[in-house]
Amino acid sequence: MPRYLVTTRRALLDSAMTALAAAESEEGVEVVNGHDPHMVTIDTSDARATDLANRLKDTHTVEPEIRRGLL
Repeated sequence: MPRYLVTTRRALLDSAMTALAAAESEEGVEVVNGHDPHMVTIDTSDARATDLANRLKDTHTVEPEIRRGLL
């Protein structure tokens, strides 16, 4: 399953719900890392991530996680 980062927009840190609260309330979304409530890592389908990004676009960003490693 693809992995995404959900972050709270910096200007809205004090007024918007946290990224953790926004992500964990969604069906079909598994929070993988929620140590920082304003920047969480989730596993979900591409279609679900697009839907989440469209609904949260005013307060949060949802973008694919980029993983790099040594071969």
